[in-house]
Amino acid sequence: MFRRLPLIVLAGSIAHLALAAQTVSLPAWVCAHPDAIFVSEFDTAELPVPHDPTHGSGGATGTTTHTLHIVGLGTGTQTYYVYVPANYSPSQPYPFVLALHGTAPYAMRNSYASNVLAAWSSIAASARVIVAAPVANDAVDVGGQMGASWSVPPESPSDYDVFAAVLSQVESSYNIDRTRIYSWGFSAGGSVMHALGLTGDSDAFNNASMAAYASQSGPLAGDLCAGLSGTQCNANLHAAPRKIPVAMVVATGEGAYSYVVDDDNRFLAQGWTANSNVFLNTFNSSVHDYSTATIQLAWNHVCPIAVTP
Repeated sequence: MFRRLPLIVLAGSIAHLALAAQTVSLPAWVCAHPDAIFVSEFDTAELPVPHDPTHGSGGATGTTTHTLHIVGLGTGTQTYYVYVPANYSPSQPYPFVLALHGTAPYAMRNSYASNVLAAWSSIAASARVIVAAPVANDAVDVGGQMGASWSVPPESPSDYDVFAAVLSQVESSYNIDRTRIYSWGFSAGGSVMHALGLTGDSDAFNNASMAAYASQSGPLAGDLCAGLSGTQCNANLHAAPRKIPVAMVVATGEGAYSYVVDDDNRFLAQGWTANSNVFLNTFNSSVHDYSTATIQLAWNHVCPIAVTP
């Protein structure tokens, strides 16, 4: 299910972004051998690898559960899960991924978030990445039943406040590399990714702060372009200060397929370049779902990308 939201005027929200933010292509070894911290020092011809470490004070490895208390949002208590590889070393700055689940039955929203984290865990372990999966806090109607999806601006407070608090806590606990902050979302969570990556509505995850983002089965029409004409949607993409790299994944037999293919064409028409800063991966299935394998398709594209202010 894709939650359609009221029209949001974006022009003012993106104007304050740091226009100097630049996409950096990393050398191949960064993703092939993420533990090889000093590889580039042996070949001065290699591309430089930018780093902006947070030097967090220390935290547990494995999967941990955390709570926030943002008054006025959901029940007033928000939950998120974090996965940190067992071989985490604070001497090395780690990439970070914010991972968002799709619309869930309200009673199952925590398990939807923990399942996302579990699907990411094997990738995160081998890629030496820290992943956080928050629980959605907005109560919505799903076929006459109470469901949970993402609360976004202009609602205030919203889950954007949760995203910012999660990043702040993770950065204070672990050594996060701010040049390699990514986000991934499925379905309604994937639609939120477009809104984060193409605007400045979030102070924590936005067009300038994220290296790249990925959306599986989450069309632009689910959030950023909800209720807009094609021309208005194009204008939102055109207004993005940076052609942020985006990876899209969708099953050929699911309902979102035609929307995501149209979105790919929309990105291309607004100046993105196929297989350079916009990537479309399809796979044969009629099921609206994700897996570690489909997450890997997206990670392969966003991993070799960093951003510098």
